[in-house]
Amino acid sequence: MLEVKSVIYLLIVALFGIIIYQITFCCSTAYSQETELRFIKQLGVKGSGEGQFTFPHSLTVDKLGNIYVGDTGNKRIQKFSPNGTFLTSWGSEGLGDGQFLGLHDVSVDPEGKFLYTVELKNHRVQKFYTNGSFVTKWGFNGTGGRDVMRSPHQIAVNSLGNVYLTDPNGNQILKYYDNGTFIGIVGSKGAGPGEFNSPHGIAIDANNNIYVTDMKNYRIQAFDSKDNFVRQWGSFGTGRGQLSETAPGIVIDTNNHVYVIDKINSRVQMFDNTGKYLSSWGSDGNGPQQLHKPEDITVNRNGKEIYITDTRNSRVQILRVIN
Repeated sequence: MLEVKSVIYLLIVALFGIIIYQITFCCSTAYSQETELRFIKQLGVKGSGEGQFTFPHSLTVDKLGNIYVGDTGNKRIQKFSPNGTFLTSWGSEGLGDGQFLGLHDVSVDPEGKFLYTVELKNHRVQKFYTNGSFVTKWGFNGTGGRDVMRSPHQIAVNSLGNVYLTDPNGNQILKYYDNGTFIGIVGSKGAGPGEFNSPHGIAIDANNNIYVTDMKNYRIQAFDSKDNFVRQWGSFGTGRGQLSETAPGIVIDTNNHVYVIDKINSRVQMFDNTGKYLSSWGSDGNGPQQLHKPEDITVNRNGKEIYITDTRNSRVQILRVIN
């Protein structure tokens, strides 16, 4: 009888040890697999020459890897090759076609044929070929009409060519066909599911699901391809998965990783597409991989390189995803 009790005791101890080991291993593995970013290069310094920037606000990358930067302070778009070589630029200050006032966002369609721009002060969208040739424009300011652009901020295009535009002052998303014909509105003012309080950033994945930074509700909201609310995550703060009031930029890569600019906290946060926190990087400063009031973020086609407009440092940082 004593021997049986001893055997049972030893089995219990061994089983307990295995459980403790597995818990420790799982936790340490999850921690060790936290994604890292490695600094690759910097594009630009402050200035108005070719390849220089004055408070660049937005950027996007086409399917060939070419980089387009909304050089807000210089009222122009600059285009770079995948390795960062300056290619061309277009734009000047004004109200005319191809001119800009308050250039706030740029976005390339999934096919890489057209570039769309958003202007705060001109309250409009402009559409260009990616060589800078003007195609069309639409938008107006005012108090009437469902498609009024009170304060257009960011723009994204799905695989059907439908254009989504965040309008923080209207607390809504405006939806258009690619020729500017108005389709409808997503959302209204509030704090409930599918409602907004100053929506700012917007991104669309390969399945046409939509992700929006709902800034003053301190959260990310996700919608399906039919514009129906799916889920939300986030809260106010500086901890993991928390957001400051200013979370302007968002992008999702081909691996369904969601990257969010947390501007006041001078960092980028990474989630999966269900809202699970994965990692974060950045601190305030002007060194490599430091940020000072960043505004926008994008990724290349394979999801391995991240591009950030480090706005107050007047530069773009290119980082490589490790792990």
